[in-house]
Amino acid sequence: MEPNVSIIIPVYNGEKTVERAIRSCLNQTYQSLEVLVVDNGSVDQSTQIIENLSRVDKRVKLVKLTKKGRSNARNVGLNQTKGKFIQFLDADDELLPHKIEAAVNFLEAHAACFAYGTGIEYVTNKGSIIRIPDTSNNIELLIHNIFPINALVFRKNPIRFDRMIEFDEDWLYWVELFKDNMLGVTMTPEIGARVHVTGENTMNDTSRMLYYEILIRGIIRQKYPISNGILLKTDVKKMLMLNSLAHFGNITNSQYDEAAKYFMNLNKVAKVLYTIPIIRKKTNQGVNGILEKQTYQG
Repeated sequence: MEPNVSIIIPVYNGEKTVERAIRSCLNQTYQSLEVLVVDNGSVDQSTQIIENLSRVDKRVKLVKLTKKGRSNARNVGLNQTKGKFIQFLDADDELLPHKIEAAVNFLEAHAACFAYGTGIEYVTNKGSIIRIPDTSNNIELLIHNIFPINALVFRKNPIRFDRMIEFDEDWLYWVELFKDNMLGVTMTPEIGARVHVTGENTMNDTSRMLYYEILIRGIIRQKYPISNGILLKTDVKKMLMLNSLAHFGNITNSQYDEAAKYFMNLNKVAKVLYTIPIIRKKTNQGVNGILEKQTYQG
């Protein structure tokens, strides 16, 4: 019998955490699932750990790649799924036991619903916080990534990740899925997954994540041009932040040019605004505040 749910886990040198991630899938109260672990050429013990687990539980399937990249890994996983529902999971993180069961029960009972999501607990060495995505309007998703990668269980579909984008790539994917169909997403405040934020994963690289949020917003702006005052204000603010990142040397000139090209005249306006002392000071303080948190969540 084919599995009803496919869980996709990209991994690269994840020997310290990948077993925890996989076991959190196998320990779900809902058992009709497969766990596709897509290895991006790990040089540690990741593949051995995954192979050992696959021998014990045939629902675990190892897919080996030679080309690195999370977007490519997720696409390979999506192309091999057998389930009619999809769940993403990062190799650092874990699903809580009832997440898949709650999602499948809801989606099978509500044919018009495309995705079912839960809150996410972010755990750091200083404690934890809860994030529950706000799906009250479509515009919010165009401003920033409201869906953590582990939040949703959704119906299988032909949308794929942009292979050229390796950071904040899930935001663009969610926009492709839900830009015209936010009503098809049902959220619950229940906590369904746990994200472990450490110095060894990309969520800890705040300057890079902030830069890629600006870049991805530019790509979305170009692909889906919408005249909206809130988006205009947001884009000017992002250009001010881009200029601040450049001012402090957090990005290269080529990175600056790559992001700025999507905003064109708005960046010209922001560059002028950035010369005004009070605006420059406020922008720099805001950017520094984000960077000092050491955990960027969009």
